[in-house]
Amino acid sequence: TISGYLETSLITGNQSTNMNYGATKAFGTENQIKFSIAGKLPNGWAYDGYQTLETDETTSGFIDRMIQLKPSNDVTLFYSFDGVKGSELARTLTPYLTDRQTDVVGSSSISGITEFIDVTSGGHTIGFDINNLGPNGTLSYAYNPNLDSGSQAGSDRAAATNNSSTNSRSGWGVGYKVEPVKGFTIGAGLTKIDNKVSASYEDATGKSLGFTYAQAPFAVGYQRILNEGTKAGATTTIEDKSDYISGTFALSKEVSIGAGYIKLTRTIAGVEQADDIKSKLATVAYNLGPAVFSLNYIQDTNTASSASGAPVNGRDFNLTKAKVKITY
Repeated sequence: TISGYLETSLITGNQSTNMNYGATKAFGTENQIKFSIAGKLPNGWAYDGYQTLETDETTSGFIDRMIQLKPSNDVTLFYSFDGVKGSELARTLTPYLTDRQTDVVGSSSISGITEFIDVTSGGHTIGFDINNLGPNGTLSYAYNPNLDSGSQAGSDRAAATNNSSTNSRSGWGVGYKVEPVKGFTIGAGLTKIDNKVSASYEDATGKSLGFTYAQAPFAVGYQRILNEGTKAGATTTIEDKSDYISGTFALSKEVSIGAGYIKLTRTIAGVEQADDIKSKLATVAYNLGPAVFSLNYIQDTNTASSASGAPVNGRDFNLTKAKVKITY
């Protein structure tokens, strides 16, 4: 089957300090075509897979992909690039109407907000899922042998292209989600990354615990995230403790609203920073079936200039993102 989407958005904003970001205007598009297959092997195993062709502000070409083999309904073996597997399973616990804060703001060099450390985002992983482990429960394990390998890393040989001939980091992640009560889902995730580029680089650990409660017409979620170190590696010890709260509400069949809040406390070299980074999100969306019109407003305060930088009091900005998305 073939599916996909086309979206275009206009982003405007203002800033309280000279950040060179928030006062600009951005207008552009993102396109995705997804090819999916599914079937049965001669030995009775089920299989499925997909490959996407995508363009956005940083990538173009063959991006997300997945190959899954299913010996039974309870076990799935997989390879993926940029798939939601392993510990990233827990990241989906906080519900959003259209975009997350990090989707609107983008790079952590703008806000300093770090997401839950995983090995699957932008990485090649292999692993397995154990399904039906409790009510609607799934345990997922993903291993990334080389976090340096990019999306175009080839299968024929080790080459400098997409850094497949280097191997400064490897890691694994495990995540679990279960629905003990109808509508109430809890989950947890754990990531471990071995930074081998230098003995002075801190290994990275990510821990996450959260829940979602969804009963039409609303859904709410909370997540506590603790990141120790950074995914890219750093010589200075960094610890980020984050609280994520979000919710959505359907006012009608066509109109929905949503909100999100993030509070991040950063500790650098054992010293907790005086100011917390805070991010507030408000969203309204108008759904016309395959076409969705949405408006996101974000206000970030005391932001940092990088994923390892200190929050700066008064380094504030806001962004407004108007988007039209058509799926097919």
